[in-house]
Parts: sequence; structure tokens; C-alpha cells
Amino acid sequence: MLLGARAAPAQDVDWIAVKGASVERLPESVFGGRVALYRAGKRGAEPVILIHGLGHAGARDWAEVIPALAASYDVYALDLPGFGASDKGNHLYSPANYVRVLDALFGERLKRPANVVGHSMGGVVALAYAIAYPDRVRRLIVVDAAGVLHRTVYGEFLGRAMAGRKVGAENPWFEMLMRLITTQAENLPAKGAMSIESPQVRQRLLRGDPTTIAAFALADHDLSRGLRTIRAPTLIIWSSDDKVAPPRTGQALASAIPGARLVVIADAGHAPQVTQPERFNALLRDELRGKLAARPYAQPFAATAGGRSGSCVSERGRQFSGDYDEISLQGCVDVEISDARVGRLTVARSQVRVVNSHVRDGIESHDSRIEFTGGTLGGDPPLSLDETSVDAAALRFLPRGRVVAENYGEGQVTLRLSVSEIAGLRGDARYAHQVLRLVEDQSWTPRGVR
Repeated sequence: MLLGARAAPAQDVDWIAVKGASVERLPESVFGGRVALYRAGKRGAEPVILIHGLGHAGARDWAEVIPALAASYDVYALDLPGFGASDKGNHLYSPANYVRVLDALFGERLKRPANVVGHSMGGVVALAYAIAYPDRVRRLIVVDAAGVLHRTVYGEFLGRAMAGRKVGAENPWFEMLMRLITTQAENLPAKGAMSIESPQVRQRLLRGDPTTIAAFALADHDLSRGLRTIRAPTLIIWSSDDKVAPPRTGQALASAIPGARLVVIADAGHAPQVTQPERFNALLRDELRGKLAARPYAQPFAATAGGRSGSCVSERGRQFSGDYDEISLQGCVDVEISDARVGRLTVARSQVRVVNSHVRDGIESHDSRIEFTGGTLGGDPPLSLDETSVDAAALRFLPRGRVVAENYGEGQVTLRLSVSEIAGLRGDARYAHQVLRLVEDQSWTPRGVR
């Protein structure tokens, strides 16, 4: 065990006896401690790995799932290092390091691909594992994954939720948000002496607390390149009222992962496997059997069926879907364009969400706020902006030239990009998970896009 690590009390594993599972505390080489591994079900059957999220409960979040799967599957759950009955210390509890733990536990233990199920932080770990070891994953199920969006976007969401008193102080994300605000952690570099890779920084800024360290490391993890490489059949499960991980994140994941499907459970909070276990387990069993009737989420890319134009002037809550040659918005708020194919979009003094849609000939925008989730955006350039804020998650840019965005006005333009992709003219792609600010007459040409 490494210096500073501490073992969890033995009673933390007592709950599993009720579920008919066995538990082992195994040595692991990544953090140098011991990890609690739970096992139930039919030995030699198809394996299922359950990966929990943030919180002291650890694998107990799967307490109602384990017995539901045990009759048909060889079920594994673990307390990730830093949680539950596994050892704890001031270590870098990052998704990448957790993937190394999974490799150490299951690389030799399992002789066939496993079904991998991850919730919240565990959803990101499951995604990273499927990216790193595609041949080891039979099916991938991601449940209300936290993080994924750029940390400034996700921090803003949590801030709004907190301001609306929808996130309580008992929630593990509350402390992470408070520390993001008080330490201005968004300004810390991802690498170097001031990053959380340093034990001294983790102790000084985060008190060496495993939950807070894991939350910060999760917020820093960039999935933009890897999501497009996942080949395992993927199901995204989300709750409609999740106040920790916005449903928009589920839409982004389902847009970026090839062939992914999205199923929404109504009013299940952040942990549907805990709050609605019967509904959740039915979905999970159907998916594992290959019997879940759910179509791929992402709208197929195709030419618009012409002949229709849409407009909005000084209205609230307008919705557009289907095919349009052009859409014009002037002085409109809370507009949503969803499941649409649009030729040209013009926006002035408006607020609009563009969800799972394709815009062929670019956007011209003045004094507006635009939010993209999934879909594609073409044009030469795709974005012509003046005093506009753009928040794009899992958006695929299809520029016809080298420039992706230009600021044609005098004020600043802000682009917040989460797990997005820029297609190159010669077929090569680049990825964007960053914040960009363009001043007057400045344009953005991603490096390497030719």
C-alpha cells in the first residue's frame, strides 16, 4: 500500500451478503492498494461489469441490479479505488487511471468480451475503457454520465442548478462546484506543476479527498477523439430530470458514438438504477439480450427537401423540425430547432438551441446565443458571427474552406466547444474540446485542417 492510503472498514462490504454475491479485496498495482471486487451469478456465463459513479455508496448503487442479472449473467461490480471498501488516499483518481485498474482486474480474468455498464463518473470510465480496449467490450451501456461537456459548460450548468436550489449540499458534485468557483480551477493548466497531477496541489487545493479529486479529474477528461471510434453496440440511458448530468449530455453522446441509441426514463433523478430499479432493470435485460427496440439517435445526414422557409420575429418558444431551405430568427428567445435539415440559418438578437440537426450553408448571427447539440454544420465558413456566444457539443463541422468561424463585428465572439469534430477537406479530422475567443476581424482555422 502506498504511503497515505487507508483501508475502508470491513463493514462497508456487509451489504453484499444480502445480494448473494461474494467479495474479494484484491491488490491492484495502479494505486498500490486493495480494491473490493464483488461477484454474483452464473460462473462461466456472459460477463457483465458494473462501474459506479461518485459518492460514498460505491458499488452499492448497483444493489438492485446485481440480483436482477445474476440468474443469467456472471456479474462483477467493484468499488473503484478511493470509494466504498477499496483503499483510499491522495491519488490521481482519473478516468484514464481507472481504465488501468479495469485492465488489471479483468484483462486476464475474463476470457470473453464483457457487457460494460457505467453510471455517472463510471459512465465516462466505461466509455474510456471501450475506447482503449474495443475487443473486450461486447455491449456498452452508459447511464447519466457526468462530465463529458467542457468543464466551463458543465460548471455553468451546475451553477444554474445550484442557484435554483436543485442541487443539495449533500450531493458530491456540490463541493466540486464550490471548489471550481473558489479556486478558479478552470484556469489551471491540464499539465504541469499547478495541475492536479501533483500530489502537493491535490492536497493543498482539494485536501487530498478522493471524491473531489475524482470530480476534478473527470471534468478535465477529453473524450472528443475517442467517442467516434467506439464500435460496440451502445445504449445511452438518461433520466429526464437529472440535475447532476444534463440530458443534453446524453444527446451529445448518442450523436457522437456511431449507431448509439438513447432511451430516456421519466423523473428518475441522477441514478435511475436506484430510484426506478424495475424500469431500469427491464431496459438493461432487454439490451443485454439484443431485444431492445430503439433506433439510432443521430439523424441521418441527407440533402434537404427544398421549398420551405421558416421565420420567427419577436416570439418565444418557437419550434422548428423537418426540412427548410432557410430559417430566419429576429428577436426571438427560447427557440428550438430539432431533428431538422436546414440550408441557411440567420440569427439576430435571439437565443436558439439546435439539436440533432444539419445546417448545410452556415450560420450568420448577430448579438445572439446559439447552442448546438449533435448534428453537422457546413458552410464557407460555417460560422459568421458578431457579438455572439456559441456553445457546441458533439457538433461536426464541415467547412468548405479552411476557416471554421469568423468574427465580422467589433465585439468579442466566444466559442465553447465540447467533444466536437472538424472534418478536413482531405478527409482528415481534428477535434475540439476547448474555449475560443475571437476579437474583431479574427477567424479560427484549426491546425491541421487542410
